[in-house]
Amino acid sequence: MTIDLKNRTGAFLLLLLCVVCCDDNPYTLRGNDYEFYYMVNNKQAVARLVPFMYNRTDAANPIERFKLVHISDVHVSDWSVDNNYQSPNNLIESVTFANQSELKINTMVATGDHISGGTKREALQYLNSFYTHLYADNRIPTFPCYGNHDSNMSERSKSEYLSSAELANAFTNKGNYSLQRPAGKSYYYADVKNPMGGFIRFIALDMTDQPDFQYNTMINAVFSQEQIDWFANVALKQDMTDQHSIIVLAHYPFQPYKNDASTYLIDGNFIHSYKLFPEIIEAFRSRSSIQKTYENIWKPLETCTVDYDFSESKGEFICYLGGHAHVFAVFDIKGLSNANEQLLPQRMILSTNQAASNAGVVFSRVRRENADITSNSFTIYSIDTRERKIYITYFGSFNPSSGRAEFPIILDY
Repeated sequence: MTIDLKNRTGAFLLLLLCVVCCDDNPYTLRGNDYEFYYMVNNKQAVARLVPFMYNRTDAANPIERFKLVHISDVHVSDWSVDNNYQSPNNLIESVTFANQSELKINTMVATGDHISGGTKREALQYLNSFYTHLYADNRIPTFPCYGNHDSNMSERSKSEYLSSAELANAFTNKGNYSLQRPAGKSYYYADVKNPMGGFIRFIALDMTDQPDFQYNTMINAVFSQEQIDWFANVALKQDMTDQHSIIVLAHYPFQPYKNDASTYLIDGNFIHSYKLFPEIIEAFRSRSSIQKTYENIWKPLETCTVDYDFSESKGEFICYLGGHAHVFAVFDIKGLSNANEQLLPQRMILSTNQAASNAGVVFSRVRRENADITSNSFTIYSIDTRERKIYITYFGSFNPSSGRAEFPIILDY
């Protein structure tokens, strides 16, 4: 059916009759046009998701899969049209979608760049708006991690920067789920019950993790030795069982920096190698140990050392979820020194930017317009931990970077 957006009244009434009911919608979207855009996109997204919400191997006893809404690069600000801090409509839409009871969404994640620019006072105002709208009346366990824009180091003066401690404080008491979080830190893990049995453990990394402003985290991913040790010795081990599956949240793509767009990390870099966390995960997956030193790209004498044994570890790794490139993408993590060729490669999935004002200029080729039916975009997953598959679909405007058009996209892990 073709809908003429210039003549909305009849189409809107028709959609009210056929769209999945949203009686438990906790929000009122801003203006009739936005309500219309949401209803159209919601109807289409629900229709894409419903066919793979369940594992129907046993037709008489279908098993509910783990369902996840993934948003990224929300970029709340005073200049964004669709995620303006006074009413971040695209963010509200994603929370509204996730809270439809009939969809049984299990978790929502936000993989960084929650805000964009401004003075320190404005940045804190934007961050407060992001957390307020992310969690207000949100019944779905929801987990954010910080990105390079969130430290506000795009500003010239250090007086406008947000420190790691200030970012941690802004996050304090804002969540809606129990977190295993070191005091004063923005990295953490949380276990969410999996309807297929066991738990999904979400591990959120913090790329702004430094005690001062030694590095500009607008262009550098900084992970302290403390965070790295916590990741290996606590997040990957504490209370872990054979019924646990792991998803790691990180803003930057785990790829080498390439300004020719041959990777998704076309700006920014890792203070220590992009391989650091993936090589720890590879040792975890292989039930082996890892001893290695990683050089600091700016200060070679300030190395990072890993020395961990996973021979008795439990649980399995699913994937990484991230953003930054302002495009949907799936890629294998390559170049690991301890790659186990008996296992499938580790995979990372990037969700595109949610704020149309920050359109992707390198990879994204999908039409995005402000205050329009194309303005919003986020990714939806249905994870089958028995089949070890991820079913991927989307809400709003979408175009996979690979050019693949069939949906759902199905990944093995």
